[in-house]
Amino acid sequence: MILQKRNIRIMLTVFMALFAGLTVYLAYSVLTYGERWATNPYNPRIASQKSQVKAGDILDRNGVTLATTDAKGNRVYTPDAQVRKALSSVVGDSSGMTTSGAETFMANYLLGFNDSVIERFYQEITGAKREGSDAVLTVDSTLSTHAYNLLGNYRGAAVVMNYQTGEILASVSKPGFDPYNLSQYKGDTDNEDSPLVNRATMGRYTPGSVFKLITAAAALEYYPDALTRTYTCKGELPVGETVITDANGEVHGKLDLKRAFAVSCNNTFATIGMDLGADRLKAEAEKFGFNNNFLFGDLLLYSSSYKSPTKKSDLGWSAVGQYKDLVTPLHMCMITAAVANDGVMMEPKLLKHLVNVRGYDYQELKPAEYGRPLSAKNAKTLQDMMVLAVQSGTGSRARVAGWTVGGKTGTAEVSEDEDVSPNAWFVGFVKDEGHPICVAVVLENAGSGGSKAAPVAAGILKKAKELGY
Repeated sequence: MILQKRNIRIMLTVFMALFAGLTVYLAYSVLTYGERWATNPYNPRIASQKSQVKAGDILDRNGVTLATTDAKGNRVYTPDAQVRKALSSVVGDSSGMTTSGAETFMANYLLGFNDSVIERFYQEITGAKREGSDAVLTVDSTLSTHAYNLLGNYRGAAVVMNYQTGEILASVSKPGFDPYNLSQYKGDTDNEDSPLVNRATMGRYTPGSVFKLITAAAALEYYPDALTRTYTCKGELPVGETVITDANGEVHGKLDLKRAFAVSCNNTFATIGMDLGADRLKAEAEKFGFNNNFLFGDLLLYSSSYKSPTKKSDLGWSAVGQYKDLVTPLHMCMITAAVANDGVMMEPKLLKHLVNVRGYDYQELKPAEYGRPLSAKNAKTLQDMMVLAVQSGTGSRARVAGWTVGGKTGTAEVSEDEDVSPNAWFVGFVKDEGHPICVAVVLENAGSGGSKAAPVAAGILKKAKELGY
């Protein structure tokens, strides 16, 4: 009998502990994901609120109206078809077919869910239909449209950020869509080739040589003599039964880390990766946000992944951004921003401020630090390496007159079929505290990052300069 009572007490304690754990987990889930659940387009409260509240406007940082509600309650978008397409992934649509745009992600503000009791009382006594707040975004519609057009006929994405504040000045995904003509995409939301997929935040791409930023950062952290070590590139590096090659079999000869970075030498970076080991390389990638679950208040960003290889040859390939490495363009822009910002990675921001029905601004943008993946000293060394890559390396076509630009090209193989062209990458920044801009560009199946993506990035930066950024 005594043993039976003891067992009952043990079981009761276990059940109470499990119940307490479940309660804590539910509380954590509500605090972490509650706002996202509330603004999910499938939430019936959203449809109900739309019938009772006039949705607020969505505007760009300069006051250009991107979406508004007419007198009949219909959602109306900018009359400029080019702007509609260029900013389609940022604005989204009112039907809920896209879930990552401001129409959905900021419904909490646009539909007045966040209104205070005082605000609701004020609107109640006026007798008019309730109105949500206007959302002023950080993006520039002119810069965004220019970036979208520069992508040409390629699928892909481009992101421009202020690396000191995290403000997203442009975020475009191609192909875009017209919110007035979405019926053709019904049942197409899970297709990765669909215009409804925001490639800037949801597209997980093989990074190719832009990942060498991570490998170089790891070398600077773990090797006190990283800058004086020398390597010999013969164009081919046999590793077991595998041969790690450089682009077009190019032979770089004897070179140090800075020069290897400038000319994007695969042999050197594969050697560094294999010497560092999988654990160190993975740890460095995770400092920069790989394998992290991004939870930002302004936008939805898919996680990037780095999987530790078990074979030495796979480790070599992963160090040059191949193997199973995957990254989104926005995350790659954040990584570049951290280097440019002396080692401080800022949270990306898409909401500049809100305007309530009485015309008062609130919830002003507050820059927030996401992490410090590298020291200021190592960040400045990487900055110099990136500037060298543009001045006398593979990124030379990203130069902009009057600005010192640093960057890194990437040519990411996406198939063993030689008829399938690689994805072209370029990430870069302006080395000037008065113009704290960074950019990331990816063009699907375009070929060389140096010849295809770098000129696009240069065109975007030139426009940013023209606009006063």
